[in-house]
Amino acid sequence: MTDSTTAPTSKTTTAQASSQRSDRVVTGESIRLDGVVKRYRGQPKPAVAKLDLEIEAGDIVAFVGPSGCGKTTTLKMINRLIEPTEGRIYIGGRDVTEENPDRLRQSIGYVIQSGGLFPHWSVRKNIGAVPRMLKWDKKRIDQRTEYLLDLVGLDPAVFADRLPKDMSGGQQQRVGVARALAADPPVLLMDEPFGAVDPITRARLQDKLIAIQQELGKTIVIVTHDFEEATKLGDKVLILSAGGHVEQYAPPEEILANPATPFVEEFVGSGATLAHLTLTRVRDVEIKPVVTARVGEASGSVIARTKAAGEDWLVVVDAHGRPRSWPTIDEVSTKPEVSDYLDPRLPVVAQSSTLNDALDSMLATSQGGVLVTDGHGAVVGALTIASVMEKIRGQLADVRDDDTVGYVEHTEGTAPVETPVVAADDEPADETGPR
Repeated sequence: MTDSTTAPTSKTTTAQASSQRSDRVVTGESIRLDGVVKRYRGQPKPAVAKLDLEIEAGDIVAFVGPSGCGKTTTLKMINRLIEPTEGRIYIGGRDVTEENPDRLRQSIGYVIQSGGLFPHWSVRKNIGAVPRMLKWDKKRIDQRTEYLLDLVGLDPAVFADRLPKDMSGGQQQRVGVARALAADPPVLLMDEPFGAVDPITRARLQDKLIAIQQELGKTIVIVTHDFEEATKLGDKVLILSAGGHVEQYAPPEEILANPATPFVEEFVGSGATLAHLTLTRVRDVEIKPVVTARVGEASGSVIARTKAAGEDWLVVVDAHGRPRSWPTIDEVSTKPEVSDYLDPRLPVVAQSSTLNDALDSMLATSQGGVLVTDGHGAVVGALTIASVMEKIRGQLADVRDDDTVGYVEHTEGTAPVETPVVAADDEPADETGPR
């Protein structure tokens, strides 16, 4: 980690994003549903009626829709926790409706709300459950467990032998993701995985999932009731109505710009304006460079370095560059060496976080900014509320213009949805830094 880190300030272009995506290793497999139907005995209408769907290998697809639309039923039919009444399901080109369901489920990762961990098993034993069934040797399981705990942001030395009851909800959910990935499955199914945690933890888990996906390139299908979550996570979003009817299946940008049906327009509704903000990531906004210091460094040299950079605060990082606290020069000067204090309320977002995530973190911690980290949790800079507000003002102006055009083209005669307005005099208390 360098003494100061400068993050790129230009917005990632579509071409750059496409290039980054094409360079990614894809280990997932495609999924295809061909005429899939689910009928329950005694019910006059099918829960899912004649569903055709193709999911590309390495994509994240979010299923969203009102209660009773069949999104969870569809998810569970992919791994045959629910058997389809009619139709075929293909994973990687093979017809899995002909396979042994137990063996099929061993080859597909599955994550449910609250992790679904075995309460009397240690984290290590939970993660190794499927590999043990597949007859992996102990050394291989231990290596895989350590790799996955590190991948989901949990120190193996600290967490491997803990019981679930001794962990927070967010930590348990991370273990649930690690367990689902233990046997290196090509497909990961997630049923409302982040619904039981607080908003800040939820945003961090979403960011961690995006980082994991960037590294592993799995095919991920996630069911959510939250359209904002769907637009943040999904390469594509599937909007279903009653009976598993496909209303629209497209990238989130396309759904927001051109809702395909009146149902989609109503479902997205007044949240459309704020949902546009989820399409703008922290990496698209100017990130302020920060001065960093390691625990144990001489305070005098750290203070001199910070003053030379024209700052009155700095970020203390661990050996991996992950932020621990952001003290002022005055706070550092009270001790001869940089303290190892870990600030439990340190506002942190990932580069993949949305502007909504950044604002939520600032509000929750009453700070004028947040620290920004990369996919491995190392600090890359800071984002000030001034930068976020400037971006949001421009974004809202663009959305209002788009909405005006959209209503003329698509919903003529319909009153437009009221757009929230950020007052021009809503200036941050301190524009000199995140604090």
